[in-house]
Amino acid sequence: MELEKFDLHRLTILWQASNSNLELRKLIEAELKRRIVGNTNFSRECLFQICKMQNHAITISFIPTTDAYRNYGAHVTVDIILSDEEIEEMIQNYSAKPPINTSGQVKAKVLVTDSLTQEQIKGLETIGFHTREILETLHI
Repeated sequence: MELEKFDLHRLTILWQASNSNLELRKLIEAELKRRIVGNTNFSRECLFQICKMQNHAITISFIPTTDAYRNYGAHVTVDIILSDEEIEEMIQNYSAKPPINTSGQVKAKVLVTDSLTQEQIKGLETIGFHTREILETLHI
């Protein structure tokens, strides 16, 4: 199977379905880890636009094998936390011509606790997750 031809979504589905085939699962995990390094599908500015400019909650799904997936589970519903300096930076980046998109750590306030522990909630608020770890987002 040529895993490099699959996109992140299909790799994730294969990973979820490969529980009984450990050899395939390890191959998929290696391909996912290889892809995470270059994942620029979501930027800090994108999350800023959704959460702060449009005032939406956001459900973030994480790529399996990432620290965020291991620490917080498959997905979380959050609002991002930004300092005053970060807000200023996001506004400047968003307003630039052309807009500037950056990757990096994002801290978040949990809006739907689901089965998250207090330790996980605190981890999201103090450590957060990296934008490279995001598989997809959902917001209304």
